[in-house]
Amino acid sequence: MSMTRLLARLAGVCALNNFGEDPYPTMAGEHIYDSKIEPIEDSKEDIVYPMCAIYTDYDKDHWNYSGGTMKQRLMTVTIELIVVQFQRQKPPKGAPASAPPIYEARYPLTDSELETSLDIFETQVFRALAAGNVASDLFSYLCPSYESAVSRRGASWEGGQRLAARQITLETKAVRDLASGKIPPQVEAFLTRLESFQDYADRVDDIRAMMTAPAALSDNARLMQSIGWPARVASILGRPISQSGPLPSGIRIFDDSGDEQ
Repeated sequence: MSMTRLLARLAGVCALNNFGEDPYPTMAGEHIYDSKIEPIEDSKEDIVYPMCAIYTDYDKDHWNYSGGTMKQRLMTVTIELIVVQFQRQKPPKGAPASAPPIYEARYPLTDSELETSLDIFETQVFRALAAGNVASDLFSYLCPSYESAVSRRGASWEGGQRLAARQITLETKAVRDLASGKIPPQVEAFLTRLESFQDYADRVDDIRAMMTAPAALSDNARLMQSIGWPARVASILGRPISQSGPLPSGIRIFDDSGDEQ
């Protein structure tokens, strides 16, 4: 039941960084991440630039339990926009001259220029999620409407200082994971494109396997799983999931044209 959640994050990342390729739709370039800000390596000098991380903080009524399929699934997609300053630190005492430099991530305090940059960054994010490409189309398919969209300023835990950061929380009406074992066209188009994106290509086979696994079940087993019936209820309703025994001999079977098979 979490394939929608996983795909929504990956679709959001790829919509904002164009699968890691030029042209990038936002000022953060390729630095858009799924759930975690990754460290920057091999920096030659102090640098300041924007980054973004996408999280799914909660997913409400996403499991198909008794009556759950009739409820609206609500999922939050949180998009954190951050201006990060990497500063070169002094090497520890006694470190050899050949030791690689150490950079520490800092979050500069906001000012008018940085605030303007964050406003522009947020506008770029909104436009990229509705750009009409493979990644944004999947995001729109999985999260077809928003219950609310809230943008909050970043602040330090100590003293409430304003940081160069912005947190956008989208409470979305999300689609349910399908129990049919079929991959929707929007998902398949995205997975095909994702296979050529090195950051996430190794996940494609696992995602396909999870989504197609229900196809191996019987119709009754898929129905029971998607609605959440226990086996006894399924049996009472004429939908037992146990395998039927062999048919007795002497039964004649005809096709639609009336010819005996």
